[in-house]
Amino acid sequence: MDLFERQAQLQSLFQRSPVDAAYAQGTAAGRRLAGAYSDLDVGLLLLEKIRPSEFFDYQVYFVSELSKALETQGLDVLILNQASLLQRAQVIRSWNVLYQRDARRRVEWETRAVMEYLEFQKYDDLQSKALAERTKSDRFAIDGEYVRARLGRLREYTQLLADLRPIEHAKFRSDPKLYGLAQWYLQQAVELLFGTGAYLVMALALPKPEAYHDILDAVAGRGIIERPLAYRLEHLANLRNLLAYDREQTDIDDVYGQIQTRVPDLRAFADQVERFVGAGEDA
Repeated sequence: MDLFERQAQLQSLFQRSPVDAAYAQGTAAGRRLAGAYSDLDVGLLLLEKIRPSEFFDYQVYFVSELSKALETQGLDVLILNQASLLQRAQVIRSWNVLYQRDARRRVEWETRAVMEYLEFQKYDDLQSKALAERTKSDRFAIDGEYVRARLGRLREYTQLLADLRPIEHAKFRSDPKLYGLAQWYLQQAVELLFGTGAYLVMALALPKPEAYHDILDAVAGRGIIERPLAYRLEHLANLRNLLAYDREQTDIDDVYGQIQTRVPDLRAFADQVERFVGAGEDA
């Protein structure tokens, strides 16, 4: 039996459940009406309203429901919302689309997932080289001049954002030039924030990140920045993707709010990283 012979049954299951898109990969053993499957994997992208705390319950539910629908016991379900960048890229590249609630939304999600994966793929070689350097020598692997130059540029954009803070909310919303300028300054600051963090991760051979918020977790775990600061800056990871790939979808109020609240945190990041680099050079 071909998997797609049960398409109507699966469509009904997914439509009455919070599934936004489904992908499948596997091998069919036999072509009977009740044919069996071996090593069958199903990837499910759940609707955004589903909380992370609910992912496991839905995974268990769909393993049960899909096993009954496809008459197989060798079925694995991957919740794509919490999958790694590599897992998402593999699903998009080589699995079949089994269901989509909205084709445009699926394509947008695939585009973001592939772009994020390609960006992080380039970190593999950097981390390997940094690790090799540190195993050959005890020297401090960070180029202090390079980091301070990046922090200087981060402070420049942070100050430009600070200059926008006194603007009234209503005026900010009504002036596209102000909003566009704020988006640009914020995007540059965020790129410098995560780019500097990624450099430190690679230079110190810290745990390899799979998403932007993992960069902040890694540098906080090493004691480069304070963990509460890393938590406060994590929201910028999500905003960064919108600013980079889908700027017109950014929320004006969110951008305004980030300017009002995150400028001190961006300065604190620059100050704490600079202290860490200086301490390493003095050691």
